[in-house]
Amino acid sequence: MRKSFFFVVAAVCCCMFIAGCNGSSKVPELDYEALNAQALEEYLQPVHPGVRGEVPFWNKFSTKYIYAPVIDFDDVENAVGYTYTAEAGGQFFVFGSESPRTALSEIWNDIPVGPVTLTVQAYDGQGEHLGEPQSRTFEKDNPFCGPYDPAPRGYREAAIMTAKALHDSPLGRSWVAGGKPDTIYYYNCYPCKIWSGIAQTECFLAREVPEYYDAALQIARNACDGLIAFSQPEDAPLAFFPPTYYYADGWEEKSSVLRFNKGKTMFLEATYAANALLDLYDLTQEQKYFDHAVGIAKTYQKLQAEDGSWPVKVLYETAEPVNGARCLPADILMLANRLKVKYGVEGFEEMVEKGEKWMWDNTISGFNFDGQFEDVPIEDKVPYQNLTHCTAGDCMEYLMTKPEQSEKDLKACWEIARWAEDQFTRWHSEIEYEANALSAVDSVFSSPFVFEQYSWRNPVDASIAKVANNFMHLYNKTGDKLCLAKAKALVETLIKIQDPETGTMPTMPNSETKYSQDDIWANCVYYSIGTLMRMSEIYEN
Repeated sequence: MRKSFFFVVAAVCCCMFIAGCNGSSKVPELDYEALNAQALEEYLQPVHPGVRGEVPFWNKFSTKYIYAPVIDFDDVENAVGYTYTAEAGGQFFVFGSESPRTALSEIWNDIPVGPVTLTVQAYDGQGEHLGEPQSRTFEKDNPFCGPYDPAPRGYREAAIMTAKALHDSPLGRSWVAGGKPDTIYYYNCYPCKIWSGIAQTECFLAREVPEYYDAALQIARNACDGLIAFSQPEDAPLAFFPPTYYYADGWEEKSSVLRFNKGKTMFLEATYAANALLDLYDLTQEQKYFDHAVGIAKTYQKLQAEDGSWPVKVLYETAEPVNGARCLPADILMLANRLKVKYGVEGFEEMVEKGEKWMWDNTISGFNFDGQFEDVPIEDKVPYQNLTHCTAGDCMEYLMTKPEQSEKDLKACWEIARWAEDQFTRWHSEIEYEANALSAVDSVFSSPFVFEQYSWRNPVDASIAKVANNFMHLYNKTGDKLCLAKAKALVETLIKIQDPETGTMPTMPNSETKYSQDDIWANCVYYSIGTLMRMSEIYEN
């Protein structure tokens, strides 16, 4: 679940923290009265609405909406029209349509926040009801309504505090001795995510805080050396790939995830290691790190299917797919683009072109953003059952960091950002178990948050960061200040959930141990740092 994140915008940009910012250092002014009104108007427009026989309906399993939805009700024989009735808060909101698949825009802003029961009743030419009404229940969620409580410190200051906290944590200290993980820290069982996240955070700290340079470089080098040491040899089917799972003594008995995945690896995750190795190469110019990263990219190129796709999970020794599921390839494509744009490495152009086409045809066009997590089996899920903003955000990251964006790219990115807000963002919450998670005021969040996937509806720091990045990309590209206001509110949540004394960024803010340095995920930490720095480029430069 929360292990699924990793910030890879550096795969295309020379540095993930350089954000364009519309070419201006002036601090943007935000008129919240106007922006809140703009938000309400935009919420009347459905997100990527389905069309029978043309565009799949992604919302079969959706339980909440901020934007007016279009729900896939069936046509009724001999019907000339349909009456829509939304019951919410003891009130009834009614309108009519010729179709059973009409957006609720006409009544959306009148429906109060909370549970909604929607019924659609068909009628004939004499106005008589035909059959039983079709119904669906869902929650109408709170709209954006800024400003939100301000953050207690600046963006860059918070980012530096976060990096220092990871450096000083048990996870960071576990890499001081050498290129082998400390087995006391259990999350070291996920090398591609955790070891790479440690290395990238330490590279960031070494660049930004000179007095930490030597110590941070030692940890980064040890973690990267560990990734190399445990990788497959260059003549293996998965040449240069580190494993997804690391088995220390006793860990397999403790973890069903490790037991279930014995001998397997998530195909995509070697990209995280490649980006960490490139970050360390940027810092040290040591060739072995660069060569290993290029080796990973070449293995991806070698194993790409004719249709442009790659598998989700494979056997680690043979590269044979575990099942027929195909992975979302955005991170692979961004790695290839990073190698070309920053280092001039040619030869991956056809791989990127084929991979992008597959991604459009099989993921973006139908909004098929199902979760692909190393701890959640996907073969027992039907399409759209476990949607996540993570795969959607990766698609958007790729499209927005390509050297050039088409109108088609930009349109898809707008829809992805709105969809991630609609399905996973909480601007306010009155749900008891959520309201106790962050700094609460009168049992309502003073800070908006984002949950990760349908199967994990809890605040996650990197989820907050990813949706914030969606909106920052759009602001930097278009100058839309509502996008900036939404990003700002989410980024400042990261600062508000940070431990003010240690700087720890909690991975799961609603955990009883939300400030514990024993329960942080390095990949999430690094993603949050990058998000804070991106906002710093807008407001603090």
